[in-house]
Order: sequence, then structure tokens, then C-alpha cells
Amino acid sequence: MKSEDALKRFSSSRQALFEAIAGLSDAELTGPKVEGVWTIKDLLGHISAWEQKLLVPLASFAIGGTFKAEVVYNHDAWNLNQSTRRSSWTCAEIIKEIETTRQEVLDLLNKLSANQWGQSILTPWGEENTIAEMISGLAWHEEEHTKSILKYRSQ
Repeated sequence: MKSEDALKRFSSSRQALFEAIAGLSDAELTGPKVEGVWTIKDLLGHISAWEQKLLVPLASFAIGGTFKAEVVYNHDAWNLNQSTRRSSWTCAEIIKEIETTRQEVLDLLNKLSANQWGQSILTPWGEENTIAEMISGLAWHEEEHTKSILKYRSQ
């Protein structure tokens, strides 16, 4: 996969997510469970949390170091911890975090060389991927949660 394709998908998935939540009130973002026990606000925090796991290893990688992510072996426990950590946050704080985190990831990705994009790394979720594949995987993750939001909105 090419870096341009991964970045295009990464951008498209975020645009679709924000279109899916456009016009929703705080009550709609925090009230109904749209995916298991998670509200839309929880899903936004969840997406942001996984992207934040990339910031330290990407920062090192961008300056010529290694991409050494802390691998999360128990996804359910980690997801619950991240959700609990953000439970008292306002919707505005969650939205600010998801926007800021994405921009930080993009800023770091824009510093990578073509060679770095193709290097195999171990992702925080424990898969061997290239950077391009990892970014495409994050977009897929966001797309899946966006589907849950759209399903809720269609009811």
C-alpha cells in the first residue's frame, strides 16, 4: 500500500465520522448505547486513544529512531481503562482530543520518508504492518465505528 492511499483513506474515514456525528446534541452523544456498552462519546474517545498510542513511537521514528510501540495484549481491559479515564470528560473535550490527536499523528506522518512508510513495524495492537498498512488499519477501525453511529442515526 502506498502512503498516499493510506493518507487518503485516513482523511476520508475522519470526514465520514464527523459527518456521522454532525448536528448531534450532547445528550445524543452521551445517552444511548450505540455499540455494546459504548455511547458515541465513548467511541470517539476509543478512536482517539488508539491513535494516541502512535504518538511516541511515531515521534521517535520521524527523527530516525525506531518505531517501538507499547503493545496492548489485552484489548478489552485496555479499552475499558481508556473509556473509564475519559468518562468524566465533556463532549467538547473528547472532540477536541480526537481532533488534536489526529493532527499530531498527521504532522508526524508527514515527516516520514517513502522508505519509512514501507518499513515493517509492530503496531500497538500487536500486528506486523508497514506504516501505510497501520494507517489504513486505523482508518478501517474508524470506518467500523462510524457504521455503528450511522446505524443508530437511521433508527
